[in-house]
Amino acid sequence: MLKIVHRYLGLVLSIILLLVSLTGTLLLWKKEFLWLDFADARQTIDRSLLAGAINNIESNHPDGDVVFVQLFSEGLSLHKVFLTDRRYAWHNQHGQLLEIWSGNGRFEDWLLDLHHRFLLGNNVGLQIAGFSGLLLMPLLAIGLIIWWSRRKSIRLGLLPKTLTRPALLRSHGNIGAVFVLPIFILALTGVILIYPSQSRLVLVDGFGQVKPAIIELDKFDATKGLPSWQCAINTVYKHFPKSEIRSVTPNSSKESALLAKQSLTISFQQTGSMERLGRSSIKFQGDGQLVIRDEFQQPLHNRVFDFSYPLHTAKLGLLYKLLLTVIGLGFVLLCLFGFTSYVKRH
Repeated sequence: MLKIVHRYLGLVLSIILLLVSLTGTLLLWKKEFLWLDFADARQTIDRSLLAGAINNIESNHPDGDVVFVQLFSEGLSLHKVFLTDRRYAWHNQHGQLLEIWSGNGRFEDWLLDLHHRFLLGNNVGLQIAGFSGLLLMPLLAIGLIIWWSRRKSIRLGLLPKTLTRPALLRSHGNIGAVFVLPIFILALTGVILIYPSQSRLVLVDGFGQVKPAIIELDKFDATKGLPSWQCAINTVYKHFPKSEIRSVTPNSSKESALLAKQSLTISFQQTGSMERLGRSSIKFQGDGQLVIRDEFQQPLHNRVFDFSYPLHTAKLGLLYKLLLTVIGLGFVLLCLFGFTSYVKRH
């Protein structure tokens, strides 16, 4: 019975998972692609240019058009700007505009859309990816159970000596057994990224109510409006020395007559944190309140949950990226050998 379930569930998922594993492996090298595509990406990063760059970025776009700025995106001397109406832009570290596009108009965004949504949007494509990840986890468990009785076949290696069906099945089982744990982790973290709210409810809130890690500090002088970017950046370094600023959210209420509604936020990575997205932040509110979110004040299980992003996307250094590339290629072969053996049978 387990063999039948594994065979037909694997058949249904094989093409989807083959596409996911192949695009995911290519996406690991997005940084290197951008490094080749933009000469400005190869400059030495100079963080003293941050405030001026943000000012230049805002001046390049109409008021209220800049939603979010990912600073030194992918660890390059480039800033990715998120604009309204699903538009994006690359700016160099001086804030000069390099390129602007819509939707998945650039190759790396198209590849991510293919990996994450199969180019079918959130309503269809995202659900296919999410349910495929959920079904992959029991599929791996069943496959490991089936392989266990044949585990001595591991001596024959991972690659088939011939293209006969028994050889393909043997390699399929051996590759699955070797990579079962990392592929399971990738499936789990992928599901978390697709369903963050639902996953947090099950995996985090189940351990107890998480208190928001927010502290209101002394008020700043808001009589002249929000601080300049340089002042805001200096405030971050004052409270969190040696932290790395990762992104900024500009004020989206510039036209508002109510100063209290205005705000700007700086997100940063603290020393000792492996979460490169910057889970800590300081928010400057128009009413003069300075609000901080400290990642290290969150419970450990909540921080482990947030670690799913760098774990899934290889934001943990070159060696981990190389390891994940090997795992991704192993996943590709796992799908290919399984699908080909089924075709040979019929």
